[in-house]
Amino acid sequence: MVNPGKNSRITAVRLPLNILKEIDAIAGKGNRSKFILSAIEKELKRQKRLAFIQKEEGFITGKLVPDRRPEEGDDTLAFINRLREKNVRSDD
Repeated sequence: MVNPGKNSRITAVRLPLNILKEIDAIAGKGNRSKFILSAIEKELKRQKRLAFIQKEEGFITGKLVPDRRPEEGDDTLAFINRLREKNVRSDD
């Protein structure tokens, strides 16, 4: 996670009270900024990956990946999402 330090700016963001309560319950009061910064960084990385995958749609073909399902065809996003689901289940 990036340390805001000198290269940062205070930005006012309006959030619903129920969201603030959830953040406080998870991160603890006084840690909202760190929690929100971490969440934003993760979402930015996710959005960048998604943009790349969509740009490169079809770069993973059935010939390159032996366990690819026929219904996925050359749908790279469907294939990657299936792999992620598999990894999440194995982490439990």
